[in-house]
Order: sequence, then structure tokens, then C-alpha cells
Amino acid sequence: MVEQRNDKTEQLQAEIIKLRSQKDRLLKELDAVEAQYGNLDSLYRRYFPVILDALSQDGTAFGKACIQLATAMRKKASPAKIEYIFGQIKTAMIHEDIGPATAPKKKGFFSSFRKTSSEDQILDNLRQSYQDVVNHLKSTLDKKYTTKLESITSNLLKIDDIQDFETVRENIFSLIFNYISETSQDREKVNAFIRDIVARIFEIEKRLASSYEQTSSLLSSNQGLESILNNEMAGIKNSFDAAESLDDLRAKISTGLSSIERALQKKKNVDQAISRLAEKSKNSFTSGFAKLKQELQSATKYSEELEKKLNEDQLTGAKNRRAYDKKIQEEMDRFLRYKNIFSLLIIDADKFKNINDTYGHAIGDRCLQEIIKRTQPLLRKSDMLARYGGEEFVVIMPETDTKGAIQVAEKIRQTIEKIEFLYKEETVRVTVSIGVSCIKDGDKSPADLFGRADMAVYKAKENGRNQVMTQ
Repeated sequence: MVEQRNDKTEQLQAEIIKLRSQKDRLLKELDAVEAQYGNLDSLYRRYFPVILDALSQDGTAFGKACIQLATAMRKKASPAKIEYIFGQIKTAMIHEDIGPATAPKKKGFFSSFRKTSSEDQILDNLRQSYQDVVNHLKSTLDKKYTTKLESITSNLLKIDDIQDFETVRENIFSLIFNYISETSQDREKVNAFIRDIVARIFEIEKRLASSYEQTSSLLSSNQGLESILNNEMAGIKNSFDAAESLDDLRAKISTGLSSIERALQKKKNVDQAISRLAEKSKNSFTSGFAKLKQELQSATKYSEELEKKLNEDQLTGAKNRRAYDKKIQEEMDRFLRYKNIFSLLIIDADKFKNINDTYGHAIGDRCLQEIIKRTQPLLRKSDMLARYGGEEFVVIMPETDTKGAIQVAEKIRQTIEKIEFLYKEETVRVTVSIGVSCIKDGDKSPADLFGRADMAVYKAKENGRNQVMTQ
């Protein structure tokens, strides 16, 4: 009896241990499920409101319901309230016909002639292309142009007709003209920038021209198809006119032919409308494109004229000190990198102060002009003649050694000494002293070369003037 009780006790204890083990396992699984639920709940409450905010920008009933749901999730509202809001969203979706996107229907024969697809796509492409130009301008021009560029962007967004892009082009070119006039940047960089903008706009307009050509080609093809169908219909009618015994068949075929005729007439009307629209847009484009080319040429010419003025001595027409500084540095950089030699001539008018004092500045100016006029033909296209200051001129001669530079300098000296003016029956003559120097190893800057050439001019003056010296 006692043994039986002990056995039962042991069995109960074993059962208790087993149940405890199962309880611990279930509790662990419950903890894992709760943790997973907590993570998901946190994830949903963190990201769903962000998504719902994006969907709620349109101000519709659906959008307002999305705002309510986002707010409720952030505040951890009760399930009952969230379920109620979901009901509002469902109702709004039904009323506003919101649902999954359906598969696109196959386009009918006349769908390609409607404005909604092709013309809207052209407008979108043009907007984006011109916006790219505006963005490029924003990244390049000073901040003071930002307001005008943002105004152009605003106008781009409002455009609903191809002709409106003409105003955008005019605004862009007006801004470019202002930039050309106001900028103090290097003119070559400005010209390169203008050429880049010009190329971008021309590419936009070329794509537009291509779209017009495609439209014209399509209309021509449609007209050919129309002609063929009309001929075929006439042939069918003639054939059935002879078959009077087949009245019933003729009636059915005639009905079909009438439908074809109506369809062709409808197509013809659509084509004519498209043709008128295309012709109107094409005429507007042609006119606008011609105006664009003129504006581009004007902008380029204006920039080139400013570049010329900035680099030209107004009295003599030679290059000025600014142009010289740029050119000599370029040659110096080329020498330091590639060891390409070059020479420098410094030309100084002899006793020029006496000429001014004796005969007046008008004769002095004429002497300087004649020096340039007689010197320029003796130089190559690659050489640069510039007025350095006062009565002093410089010649940069790329790929020229000392011997070659001296030969050219001597030709210049001999040519200038032949210059004569008559002033009140008195002959006025002018001569020059020329210093020559060639770049050499050890030179680090243009000043090294200029210093030697300047010293050579000083020696020429000391030795009696009207001669060529080298250093």
C-alpha cells in the first residue's frame, strides 16, 4: 500500500517537472513573440507615418484620413480608433476611385494623334532640358543671378505650349548678356562658358526640330494610307455594282464600306487638325530658332568684342599689357613643362620724349602707331606684339632661339628707321633700340627673361641707340 503511494508520488513529481519544463519553454516562446511584435509595432509606428505624410499632400478626403492615421500611430492610439480611421480611408478610396493600377490598354489606331501623350512628352522633355541649362548656369554664375534663375525655373513649370519657350530663351540670353557685361573673369573662360551654353540650347532646339520632322513624316505616311484605302474602296464598289444578283451581300458590304468611309473621314479630320497644329508650332519654332541663332551670334560677337577690347591697346591696335602677361606666362609654363624655348624682344622708341615735346603728342601718337604698323607684318602668326607701356613694346616669339630673334629684331630696327613724317615742312624721324633675350635653364618666371631683355635695351641706349643688343 505504502509502495503504491510512493510510486504515485514519484509519477506526480515527474509530471510536475515535465509541466514546469513545458511552461518555461512556452514562456520563452511567448517572450520571443512579444519581442517580435514589439519590434514590428515600433517599426510600423516609426515608418508608416512618414509614408502616410507623403500620401497626404493633395488635400483630398483620402489625404486627410492618411494624416489622421499617421497622427494616431505616432500617439499609439487604441486599435479601435485605428480600425475606425482605416474605415474612413477605405470609404475615401472608393469615392475617389483610388486603387491598384490597371494594366495599360492597348492603344487604338487614333490614339497616337492625341495631344495628351506625344505633345505633353515633348513639353516635359523641353522643360527638363532647359532646366538643365538653368542648373548649369546656377552652378557657374555668381549668387546675384540666383533670383533671376529661380524666376526662369518658375516660368518653366507654368509652360503649357511650345511657343512659351521663346520667352524662356529670351530670359536666359538677357541674363547671359548681363553676365558678359558685368563679369571680371578671364574672357577666354567666359567665351568657353558662352559656347557651352550655346551648344546646349542648340541641341535642345535640334531635338525639337527633329520631332517636327517626325510629325510631318507621320502625316505624309497617313495621307498615303488614306489614298490607298480610298482607291480600294472605289474598286470594291465598282465590282459590286456589277453583281446585281447579290443584293443581300452588296448591302452588307456597303454597310462595311460606309463604316470604313466614316473612319477614314474621322481620321482625315484628326490629321488635318494635327497638321494645322504642327504647322503652327513649326512656324513658331522656325521663327524662334532664327531669332535664337541671331541672339546666340550677338552674344558670342559681343563677348568676343569685349575680349578684344580688354586685350587691345586702344591707341595702336596692338595687344596690351594684360594680353602680354597672359601670353608670357603660358609660354613660361610650356617651357617649364616641355622645355619649349621662346624669345622676348623689348622695343623702345629712341628720344620719344623729345618728339612729344618738340612736335606735340599727336605726332608722338602717330609715331607709335607707325611702329606697330611696320612691325606687325614682319612677325609670324604665332608671335605676339604688345604695347608694354608708354613708348615701349614687346614681342613674344615661341619656338625661337636667340639667333632667330636677333634676325627679326634687326629687320624691325631697319624698317622703323625709315619712318618719316612731315611736320610744318620739317622731317620727323623715329628709331628704336631693341633688347633680345631667350629663355634658358634656371629661369623660374617671366621676370627673369624680361630682366635680361630690359638690360639689353639699356646697353643699346648706352651704345648710341638705334641698334639691337642681346643679354
